[in-house]
Amino acid sequence: MKVRNKKAIRRLSIRTLRASGKRNMIAAAAIALTTLLFTSLFTIALSINASYETYTFRQIGGYSHGTFKEVSEVQAKRLSEASKVKAAGERKTLGTLTEGGFSKVPAELSFMDENCAKWSYIDFEKGEAPQKENEIAMDTEALKLLGVKPEIGAKVTLTYDMGDQSQDLGKRTDTFRLSGWWEYDELTPVHFINLSRAYVETREQEAVSEGAEPFRTDLNVMLASSVNIRGNMEEIVKDCGYQSQKADAADYVGVGVNWGYTASQADSSGDFSMIVAVAAFLLLVIFAGYLIIYNIFRISVTGDIRYYGLLKTIGVTPRQLRRIIRQQALVLCAAGCPAGLLLGYLVGYVLTPVVIAQTTLGESAVSISASPIIFAGAAAFSIATVLLSCARPARLAAKVSPVEAAKYTETSRVSKRKRAAGGAGIRQMAFANLGRSRGKTALMVLSMSLAVVILSVLLSFTGGFSMEKYLNENTCADFIVGNTDYFRLDTSGGESGLSQQTVKAIQSNTKASLSGQAWETDGAVLEWIPEARLRQMTSANMSEENLRNMLNSREKRGNQIACNMNLEGLDVPLMEKLTVLEGDIAPMTDPDRRVAAVAVDTDDYGRADDLKNYPQVGDKIPVTYVDEAYYIDSRTGKRSDETTPEQYRKYQIEKSHDEEYTVCALVTVPYQMSLRSSYMYGDDVILNGERMKEDCGKNVFSLFYLFDTPNAAAEKEAEAFLADLTGSDQSALMYESKASVREEFEGFRQMFLLLGSVLCGIIGLVGILNFFNGIMTGILSRKMEFAMLQSIGMTGRQLKKMLIDEGEFYALAAILASLALTGLIGPLVGNAMENLFWFYEYHFTLSAIWITAPIFLVLGAALPAAVYRSVSKKTIVERLREIE
Repeated sequence: MKVRNKKAIRRLSIRTLRASGKRNMIAAAAIALTTLLFTSLFTIALSINASYETYTFRQIGGYSHGTFKEVSEVQAKRLSEASKVKAAGERKTLGTLTEGGFSKVPAELSFMDENCAKWSYIDFEKGEAPQKENEIAMDTEALKLLGVKPEIGAKVTLTYDMGDQSQDLGKRTDTFRLSGWWEYDELTPVHFINLSRAYVETREQEAVSEGAEPFRTDLNVMLASSVNIRGNMEEIVKDCGYQSQKADAADYVGVGVNWGYTASQADSSGDFSMIVAVAAFLLLVIFAGYLIIYNIFRISVTGDIRYYGLLKTIGVTPRQLRRIIRQQALVLCAAGCPAGLLLGYLVGYVLTPVVIAQTTLGESAVSISASPIIFAGAAAFSIATVLLSCARPARLAAKVSPVEAAKYTETSRVSKRKRAAGGAGIRQMAFANLGRSRGKTALMVLSMSLAVVILSVLLSFTGGFSMEKYLNENTCADFIVGNTDYFRLDTSGGESGLSQQTVKAIQSNTKASLSGQAWETDGAVLEWIPEARLRQMTSANMSEENLRNMLNSREKRGNQIACNMNLEGLDVPLMEKLTVLEGDIAPMTDPDRRVAAVAVDTDDYGRADDLKNYPQVGDKIPVTYVDEAYYIDSRTGKRSDETTPEQYRKYQIEKSHDEEYTVCALVTVPYQMSLRSSYMYGDDVILNGERMKEDCGKNVFSLFYLFDTPNAAAEKEAEAFLADLTGSDQSALMYESKASVREEFEGFRQMFLLLGSVLCGIIGLVGILNFFNGIMTGILSRKMEFAMLQSIGMTGRQLKKMLIDEGEFYALAAILASLALTGLIGPLVGNAMENLFWFYEYHFTLSAIWITAPIFLVLGAALPAAVYRSVSKKTIVERLREIE
């Protein structure tokens, strides 16, 4: 028979809840703190992610999901109409400005439509986008560099290089009318100079009529979400009847993914270990919340077990008892969750700027997320944690019989022992009380230990970041000074070099313990690679047809094919920066010997590539220094021009001279002192600088000047001098320093330390609340017992000492548990971190225990004393009568 009693059960649940006011406040506070924990973590995590994405977008120059590269007008129209494309923006590039004030941050001249401009962070401070053919718009810094006052209608005269990476159409000068401007963003990699569609298309028509290729047109797109951007874009290409695999085919459409989106980075990296680490961290946080709330509900149910037994005697079923406890949990959840959500978001809102300020992102990149995921996720996690936490206590209440409930005390089975002649001591009684409910004791100790373990893991984590490894990977010297072209990977002969006058000025104003220059040739250098080796190098990423076309376009000597070589000359002092993998570089210190070292590629962890893929020690490398060369049309034998198809362009050497070098070593070269770029099919070779100058037969130019300082004071002085030397907008010089990398590293470490401290603080606060709740409910549930003990002679002082001893035993147990868990979990986490971060070295530490042990011991004495003081206000008789 079905009885409609839901209303009665609900009323009974609410009234039962009201009868335990203090305990309910603690439970609601615990739920609020757990919700605060989830909300603050989600807020900080999503805000840091949003800030990181925004920072990266600004560095990239836009936040569109991706780009279809170099599309035709027909392709752009068809792609923009695809169902998966939510919005599209077109950009047609006209040329660049790289001279004068634009040498450090170049300017790109192009037409952008409204969407493309918006996605490129172009927000007009005044005016509008160019409409008429002679109108122009740009940022405030570009106007300053051009010496133009920001006024609508102001005349702007530009001399720019027309063309792009694939074609150079010479210089052009025109005068425009300023239609608007926007605030300059120092993170943007280029100055955007926007022109009207009419102007760009007119220049394009003129260039095409003279034999040039159409200007580059890119289609930026926004999709439904940032998840699986590449997969969705490739599907769009396929649906529109194109392909994105074979670049030399007529139906090819290039796909570029905005790697600023963390979702796209996760898709591309597919790092399973990182996913496991994040999942483990979330489980740890959920477990922390579970322990807190579970312990509170368990203690509450234990305290009310007689009451639940009485309810059973009047007909309440086990199922109804479970419902009563679950409804109480949900009511407490309704009271605690909103406060936790609000306070958690406020904590995240306040802490996020502090955390980000410690990173290289800086305060300007702060973006506080208000995503509904924060509140929905935190609420869902909290409610799920509460329901899981109350499930087992509810089953305990439902299983106990009325008779057992009436007799129930927090005792556990103990073996019979011979009584001591002098009776039980206070400390022995306190220790025995911990064993009365071993489950409760274990949970309290575990919840207190959890914060210590997390703090220990955090300290090991932040303390394990190896600055030496980080510095070795990101810099190889105190200072590297060079032309802006070198740092922008755009060296183009002697004009990109560092003048010897500049080097002398630096040497005169700085102190160096080691110094030297790197050199590059002002002309092509070829090496002759056996065709079999070249085929092996290209087998993974080139079709047979493309390989055949490439072989036909290159010079041949028997079975050897000419390939471009990256040749770098080093002064002798710089050779100690190289890492020798095989052989010996000592012969390279003698400029009279024709020996060379071959540079081996490394991964992010510094692991060298398979040495079998490179020339071996003792091998001869034939090298051709090209003095004069050009491309011919293989069909006619005459010089090629812009109309010659790529497959018929053949490199023709008119004048050259040959040299041969013996490989003396295989080495790794720090990226910061390399040429910073490589040819796809060719070796990177290091020569003695003087040997290279002699063999080249033509001018070489200095790539950079590198030096280390003898001490910190000299480093500081050099930093100040170089900052002043390169600080002008008109300066063509830039530099990298170890100090800036060191600052970046410290910011990275401080961010994790701050985040972990917040997490530990919240979990520690909840652990203390759990401890307080356990002590309080333990004392309240034993009021009759304490009254009886005092009635037979135990003094209030003895009782207080027993409770304080209990608290100290809890604290000692928590310290010992923390020590055991830290010893178990620390190395496991350390190994995982070493796999995730290449600059991490695990070091076992007990610092967290030394920090928290005094706090636990103080709380172990203070909390029981405070609770006892509240209980002892009533007389023994009043307490005995209250129980009756």
